[in-house]
Amino acid sequence: MKIAVDNNSLKVVKNDGNEYIYLYDNATLDELKKIGLHCMQYKECDFVDINTTDYDIDCIKKCKITDKDWDKLEKVNYKIGIIIPNFNYEHTIEKCLTSIFNQTYKNYEIIFVDDMSTDNSVNIAKKYQDYYTDYVLKIVQLKQKRLNGGARNEAYLHLSDDVDYVYYVDSDDWLYNDKALETINDNLQDKPDVLFVGIADYKRGKTKVCFTPNYKNRYEAFEGWSGSCGKVIKKSLATAQKCLYNEGTLKEDRNQHRRICFYMNNYKLLKKPIYVWNKDNYKSTTTIRDEVMWGTSTIRHYADTLQFALSIQGQDVLFDSLMEKIVEDCKNEVIDGGDRQW
Repeated sequence: MKIAVDNNSLKVVKNDGNEYIYLYDNATLDELKKIGLHCMQYKECDFVDINTTDYDIDCIKKCKITDKDWDKLEKVNYKIGIIIPNFNYEHTIEKCLTSIFNQTYKNYEIIFVDDMSTDNSVNIAKKYQDYYTDYVLKIVQLKQKRLNGGARNEAYLHLSDDVDYVYYVDSDDWLYNDKALETINDNLQDKPDVLFVGIADYKRGKTKVCFTPNYKNRYEAFEGWSGSCGKVIKKSLATAQKCLYNEGTLKEDRNQHRRICFYMNNYKLLKKPIYVWNKDNYKSTTTIRDEVMWGTSTIRHYADTLQFALSIQGQDVLFDSLMEKIVEDCKNEVIDGGDRQW
């Protein structure tokens, strides 16, 4: 079914004009995405009354009735903001940055945020900045310790206005292969709020897939793996005040993950591995597990989780039920010193 739209206002018109969009009558957003031929997106509702003559739309593609490929969308190269928090990873940062600069896909920028390192990692990043002058590598040095959550929040302030999506790469990890960003962009063509991606781990010199997203709904995603590297997020969602990271805790990614899953409108799954989680890193927080910092982070995580649960209470009964159990688990971690969510 085709309907005419005004060339200037992009509003549906009664007369048979030259500009057209492709639209299904009584089709939901999810149905349109499965079909893969939608050339418009909705603003306020899931359904469109085909008899509405003044419906205001955002036209993704304009074409004429005589165009051969009127029903196919052109590939968009979305700009990806890659956020790298760093603290004393001079032994891994070269591999991390090299894996990004070697990508076949080039429409990205890197925000490298250093959380008061005392080693040579910042100088190494500056050498890459001086060498790869055709690419954007912004280096931000924090003046106060904020841990990974604070580093990522700070990075948001330095993203260029034209960045569409953000992705998080820790400075002790690296991208799976040189097609990782290209594969991500291919899977962003439907403009999902969140793209969940596959992860591989590196241990004892071997790389193998350790996480494949297979969520059937938002609730399963909400309960799923919370690692920041497991999702590419639309910038407007990631940087929203309600979705920011908790700062001053080593467990910053868990509630950020829940916020993203709660507030996203749609998502997509990319089951191929995109990222390599370096489990051989002898300096990682999961390896060192500083007793004092990990203990205070456990207490802080309980408080942050309870605060988030209260902020969304009453909006969705299933999310309320999930959060009730999660809060109880966090409370038990504080009481018995365990770490059941890790």
